[in-house]
Amino acid sequence: MAFKFRLENVLEHRKRLEDEAKRVYFAAVEKTRESLAKLESMYQAIDDVRVRSHELQKGIVGHTVISTLQETDGFIRGQKVRIDRQRVVIREYKAEEERLQDLLVEAARERKALEKLREKQLHEYKAAIDRREVLEADDLSVMRHGRGEGP
Repeated sequence: MAFKFRLENVLEHRKRLEDEAKRVYFAAVEKTRESLAKLESMYQAIDDVRVRSHELQKGIVGHTVISTLQETDGFIRGQKVRIDRQRVVIREYKAEEERLQDLLVEAARERKALEKLREKQLHEYKAAIDRREVLEADDLSVMRHGRGEGP
């Protein structure tokens, strides 16, 4: 008689729930990573504009240069507003990521609890089989000795 874990279907279900929690969590991590990359590109855009502005200031000062510098300043101010908004978005994504991580940990904990129960029952099953085999061997030896076939 082979070992059969009564809660095998529940264990499989818990594994599927954990896999789904992993998928959702890693999607949230990717979303956060993309948002951070977008924020970094916003900072890079400001740096690029400042470099161009500095190069422009080295050149001839004229009406076009002044208006270009004013446009650059307006871009930088607008970019700072967009950066602040992006930071808020990132904080929200990070909070969601942490919430999903907690769900993933809980799903893994539930699955591991069932696996430990399964291992315990398997160990008990093997111990019962070993006891049964020892009893059978003892019975055979007693019966052999009773009939005078002993060693």
